[in-house]
Amino acid sequence: GAGNTSGGAVTLDGGVGTTALGGSIAITSGVGTDTSSGSVSVSTSNAGTSGVSGDLSLSTGTASVGTSGSVSIGSGSSASGSGGNFAISVGSGDGSGGTFSVVAGDSSGSNTGGAASVIAGSSSSSGGGSLSLASGAGNTSGGAVTLDGGVGTTALGGSIAITSGVGTDTSSGSVSVSTSNAGTSGVSGDLSLSTGTASVGTSGSVSIGSGSSASGSGGNFAISVGSGDGSGGTFSVVAGDSSGSNTGGAASVIAGSSSSSGGGSLSLA
Repeated sequence: GAGNTSGGAVTLDGGVGTTALGGSIAITSGVGTDTSSGSVSVSTSNAGTSGVSGDLSLSTGTASVGTSGSVSIGSGSSASGSGGNFAISVGSGDGSGGTFSVVAGDSSGSNTGGAASVIAGSSSSSGGGSLSLASGAGNTSGGAVTLDGGVGTTALGGSIAITSGVGTDTSSGSVSVSTSNAGTSGVSGDLSLSTGTASVGTSGSVSIGSGSSASGSGGNFAISVGSGDGSGGTFSVVAGDSSGSNTGGAASVIAGSSSSSGGGSLSLA
C-alpha cells in the first residue's frame, strides 16, 4: 500500500528446504496460442520531485560448497524471423554518465580467473555479424580505448592478439592501425610500435613483414614519410648500441634473390 513516508514493500520468498532444495520462484508470461506470448517487465519507478530512482539488482546467492548459481539472460530464437535483440544501456546525466563494466570472476585458488568474451553472431548463408568497440565523443577530448594484457607474477604477462578473419575460399580480412587526420587546427596523432625493456636477457623483437605467395607475387612492404610545406619528415634506421663488450647491432638492406630469374635491384638515392 501507499504510505505518507515509505510505500509498502513486496516480498516473494521461496520456502526454506532443510534436506533438499529451497523453493523456487517462477515468473512466466502467458502463452498466446495463436499469437504472441505476453511480456514481462521488471523495473523501478521514476524518482519523485526530490530523490533518486531505485536500484535494480539481479544476482545469485553464494555457495558454501560447489559452484554458485549462474545468471542467464537471453532473447529467444526465431523459426522464421530475426532473433530478438538484447540491449544494455546506461543512463545519462548532467553529471557524469553512468559506467558500464563487465568483469569476470577472480580465482582465489590455483585455477585461472574467469574468461570474458564478446562474440558477434555467425551466419550459415550470409555475412557474420560485426563487432564494434568505440569510446565516446567529447567536447574536449574523446574517450580513450585501452587494451591491456593481464599482469603475470611468476610467469608471462597476458598476450594480445589482433588477427583478421580467414576467408576459406577467398581472401583474408585486412588489419588497419592508423591515427585520424587532424582537425582544422592541430596535428595528427603519433603512432608508436615498440617492445618493452628487459631487466634480464634479450628485449622483445619487432617483426613486420608481408606474407609469401604460393602462386603469385609476394606482398609489397612500403614505408613512406609525410611531406609538408615545411621540411619533409625524416627517415632513419639505427641499429642498437652496446654498452658492454659486445659489438653494436648490425644494419642491412638486402634485395631479394630469385631461383629462376634476376635478383631484385637496390636503389639508394
